[in-house]
This record gives sequence, C-alpha cells and structure tokens, in this order.
Amino acid sequence: MKGQAPTYTVDAPTLFLGLMDGGSNARILLDLAAANKIELHAQSSDWNGLLWLISTALKETGGAYSGEEYASLRNCLPVTFH
Repeated sequence: MKGQAPTYTVDAPTLFLGLMDGGSNARILLDLAAANKIELHAQSSDWNGLLWLISTALKETGGAYSGEEYASLRNCLPVTFH
C-alpha cells in the first residue's frame, strides 16, 4: 500500500546484533524502525531467544537484568512480536 512502511521479519540474533553493535546493518534496521521508516516483526520465540542471548552475554560479564528491565526493553524495541 502506498504510504505504508515496508515490513521486515527479524530474528533473535539480528536483534541482539542490532542492540550490541552500533555500526551493524542490524542496528540500521532498528534505527529505521524507531524512526517509523520501516516495520520490524518477529516471532515470540525470537523474544525468548533474545532474552537468552542477552542473559548469556551478561553472565559472562557478571551482570544481570531484572524482569522489569527486560519488560522495559521489550516495550522500547521498535519490533512487533507475534
């Protein structure tokens, strides 16, 4: 449709890369979605995968997120989870 932002499907590794690497193409996708230039969609299983990737990375550095912080992250991501 004319005027509707193009939609793309992303997976957990792409989201993780976009969050962690500011110079990646995955980050560009997140930035474009945040600016409402495109729409990003993912499966709910990708959210679970993203949680696993983040928690594993934090474990290696000795950090941790609370459930509230993960909920805030999900609300702030410009991704629609199905």
